[in-house]
Amino acid sequence: MNLFRMKSWIRLIGVGLLVLGSISVGSAQTSADEALAKKYEKILGKYEFDYSSIGGETAIVEIRVGEGALWIDDGDGRPAQLKPVNDSALEFTGEDPNVGSIQATFTVEEASGDVKCRLVIPKIGLDVTGPKLKQ
Repeated sequence: MNLFRMKSWIRLIGVGLLVLGSISVGSAQTSADEALAKKYEKILGKYEFDYSSIGGETAIVEIRVGEGALWIDDGDGRPAQLKPVNDSALEFTGEDPNVGSIQATFTVEEASGDVKCRLVIPKIGLDVTGPKLKQ
């Protein structure tokens, strides 16, 4: 085999491995997201919060799964990752570069299925509780 053909084969094999690697990573990512979505299914969704106590308005915040993690997203383009406190399925902390520490605690009313989220952001003096919106 001449040198040119050998280089072509090496490139082709390299591209194939790259494609296979990205499929495996994507597949593993999807499985991780599915597992997290199942674990946190009761709390995933959109919540409505009244920010008037800090001079704001009513806001919709989404709790979602993606990239193998749980996120809180207020729509500003910078979702913050939430991590469970002591492996809890209802109590989380996170860090936002602009507002600092975030604490999110969920309550689930078993009889009605209603879910609420208490959101605390000490740096801006926010401590509000909002209901999960019905889909």
